[in-house]
Amino acid sequence: MQNLVLVQAHLQWDNTNKHQLLSLDPTQAPPNECALIVLMSSSGNGAAEALQSLSADVGIPYLGFSGCTSVAAWRLQYYQWAMQLFERYNISEGACQFALAALEQVDEAPHMKDEMCVNNSVNESVTTIKGRLWANVFIFALDLGLYYDAYCAIISNPDEESKYICLRRFIIVLYEQGAIKILCSNKLPLIGLVEKVEQELAWKAERSDLSAKPNLYKLLYAFQLHQHNWRRAANYIYMYSARLRTEAALKDNQGGSLMLQERLNALSAAVNALHLVHPAYAWIDPLAERSSPMSENYPSKKAKRSPDEHSDYDAVAQSWQSSIDIEELENEFVLTSAEYMLSLVNVRWTYSGKHGALSDLADLLVQNNLYDMAFTILLRFFKGSGLKRELERVFSDMAMKCCLDKADSTWVEEHGHLLTSSKLEMVVHGSPVMVPTTPQTDRNSHWAALKLYLGGWLFKSLEKYKEFHGRLPVIVAESLLRADPKIELPLWLVQLFKEGQKERMSGMTGRESNPASLFQLYVNYGRYAEATYLLLEYIESFASMRPADIIRRKRPFAVWFPYTTIERLLYQLEELIRMGHMVDHCDKLKKMLHGSLQNHLKMLKVDSDDAISVSS
Repeated sequence: MQNLVLVQAHLQWDNTNKHQLLSLDPTQAPPNECALIVLMSSSGNGAAEALQSLSADVGIPYLGFSGCTSVAAWRLQYYQWAMQLFERYNISEGACQFALAALEQVDEAPHMKDEMCVNNSVNESVTTIKGRLWANVFIFALDLGLYYDAYCAIISNPDEESKYICLRRFIIVLYEQGAIKILCSNKLPLIGLVEKVEQELAWKAERSDLSAKPNLYKLLYAFQLHQHNWRRAANYIYMYSARLRTEAALKDNQGGSLMLQERLNALSAAVNALHLVHPAYAWIDPLAERSSPMSENYPSKKAKRSPDEHSDYDAVAQSWQSSIDIEELENEFVLTSAEYMLSLVNVRWTYSGKHGALSDLADLLVQNNLYDMAFTILLRFFKGSGLKRELERVFSDMAMKCCLDKADSTWVEEHGHLLTSSKLEMVVHGSPVMVPTTPQTDRNSHWAALKLYLGGWLFKSLEKYKEFHGRLPVIVAESLLRADPKIELPLWLVQLFKEGQKERMSGMTGRESNPASLFQLYVNYGRYAEATYLLLEYIESFASMRPADIIRRKRPFAVWFPYTTIERLLYQLEELIRMGHMVDHCDKLKKMLHGSLQNHLKMLKVDSDDAISVSS
């Protein structure tokens, strides 16, 4: 505060001072000079009588301190009159100085009630007078933009009611002037007023427009972080996310993508704040904040809605649990991420909580080529057999999209518009602002996506899922063949079946996606040539084993081939020959099979005899 030099010298009242006061015009003279003249006028002996003797025509009213025996008592009245004079002419600096001067007189006149002053505040206590004067100091400092001095006036105010009224006004002015961030700095000593400041900000935030700047929910978040109160910080920023969700529903998706991105930022901030809390206490209670005493003490300025105007989000809000932990926040973040990514491709979706809603969401994401997000949903919300079922359905849908795309299935775009990392890691540890996924529209993009997820990150980055659900290649191949029996299976897909075999010397057995599974699919869908060549490949591989491995081959039950399916293949070839379809080709395949099988059976007989002789 720009303090004026308050001259306190014992000056004698004379005609000079008197004439200066008579000619005083606060609108013409500088505030410092005016304040100095008025102050000097009360400094000398006999000043009270001299001032009171002035005519009312000069503008000085009857001050009513002629009967005051205490100098401090009449000066108090005089300084308050001077304060009001400067205030009348909007000279806040001078008015503030006289308010402070009056406060000094209150301290020096503790027995004011005994004074026989007509206009003195006989019925006011010292606390009330101080509270009123400090409130005036606060108002004048606020008008001058001296926020630190204004806050000092608040904390110096002994009248609790007046103090909190000033505090409320202080927060309103800071917000309107764009200086509200000062509350989150170290410039103001908030000791003893932290809770009151928080209550005022929370009350105003609940009733403010979310588009207003600065955002009070974000300010509350920063305010609580500054106080190292991580849980309350997470609470307020989550309440901001909840209000965004409700208002987005009411606005019929206007600015949907921007609001969803803002929700993602808020949810991510809430998760980050709770990660700073001990795991045993890492939860928030938004309902407790919404039903705080502040909500009861202040009227709401929100427009009331009729029952028909309530949306589904009201029911969701009412069904909130009393507490929300980090896992639930992360789940909401994932669902909001899915909603956001769908909004980027102009698809509107909101989580209803109904049975099958997550499965429908995964389908919708796959339809719009948002595969990364679809698998994030599955791995986040499904477990055990449910996850297996959903993975099968999603990969089947991806395979069907490849069938609709008649591009070459052996060609894979190496640098297509595909995400190469799972959002699951980003949900837990990363940034909430995601790079939009551009839907794949290139000719071979569906095949590229299928290879990426089936033969890429699902089986290599997450190796455990190969053991968990190794039948996915079977599901994909069967879906392709069911949609188009003549389609050429890509080499990388066929290789997945062959990689499912632990040892080549064991025939065609192995994991769920093994060569025997592919052989059976070929036979089931009339791909007899591919089935024959696949069987011959493994029979010849079995026959051409290294000498060092022959002893292992001779062990009982060490070799298995799908003999029943082989019989079906031979039967189908004979039927085609009998019906006259591709006779030469089928006859050639049949002869190749017969010759290879005869050699194979002879070898098995020798191995069996050797095994018997060894055991005997």
